Amino acid sequence: MKQFLFAAALVPLLAVPAFAGCNEDFMAQTKAIPPLQSARLKSLMAPQAEKCAAHKSLVDAYVKLGDLYKTCQADLGLRDSDLQEHQQMTTDEQKSYAEECGS
Repeated sequence: MKQFLFAAALVPLLAVPAFAGCNEDFMAQTKAIPPLQSARLKSLMAPQAEKCAAHKSLVDAYVKLGDLYKTCQADLGLRDSDLQEHQQMTTDEQKSYAEECGS
């Protein structure tokens, strides 16, 4: 649930004019995450390999979004606390993946 609230909180930030490449990439990556979250939830009753594949896709999307945070933070007007919150969420998701699927 925290991830959904976090994604919703990012929407107003996307309306701020910024460097086009960063803005477009950040928006695209932000929009890519909710379907991956849904896929992960739907896979919870699936075989382990399918469950882990869905979880890995979500983790990879969070990492990619984190990279955009770091690269585009100033252009997008993101606060350090936004970056820290995202890093914590990514770390939590990586831990969860490692516990469920191995490294």
